[in-house]
Amino acid sequence: MDNNKTRKKFDKTIFDGLFMKNTVLASGLVVAPIVAVATTLQSAIALVIAFSLITFLTVLISSFVPRDIVYAIRIILYTIIAAMVYVPIAVFADSFMNQQFSSLGIMFPLLVTNSLIITRTEIHFFKLDKLRMLSEVFFYILGFDIVAIIVGVIREIFATGAIGDKIIGIHFTLPFLSTTFGGFILIGVLAAILKKIKLIVRSHS
Repeated sequence: MDNNKTRKKFDKTIFDGLFMKNTVLASGLVVAPIVAVATTLQSAIALVIAFSLITFLTVLISSFVPRDIVYAIRIILYTIIAAMVYVPIAVFADSFMNQQFSSLGIMFPLLVTNSLIITRTEIHFFKLDKLRMLSEVFFYILGFDIVAIIVGVIREIFATGAIGDKIIGIHFTLPFLSTTFGGFILIGVLAAILKKIKLIVRSHS
């Protein structure tokens, strides 16, 4: 019985992180980096790597900050921890993947203040036991990563008619998708599709 309950909790964690409470499309968090940066598959992959490493490591380390410290001080500490996590990741990016990460621009360092670190930690993650917290953080991040890749691929294909160096051969392109405005429009469309799917899922549950 306990195993079944644990299994259901874990399944719900996966389903919520990837779908029902998706960081970008359902919760509306961390939209700016995707809109500004995920214009191609390559830039989306760079964003995914940076966001995933900075967020997961920061939340993990920040979870050891004592809860009796004043809230405002804790938030400052989370940002400092994120900045310290950012430094080795930035060094790695500059040394081994400079071309890929250069597309992130100012959004790269700004990831240290993303909403999953600054707000979601206090509201939700840090109220869970460590194992549950880490699993939820992982799937929330994965939900962000999936959206970033999908957005990057759609924008590159339909804005340029190609993916990387490969010409797809699409005759009708929408160059505006590579702009910030186009990114917001695409995110809005995907969010609306997700909302419709959620309504269908709930109606059959």
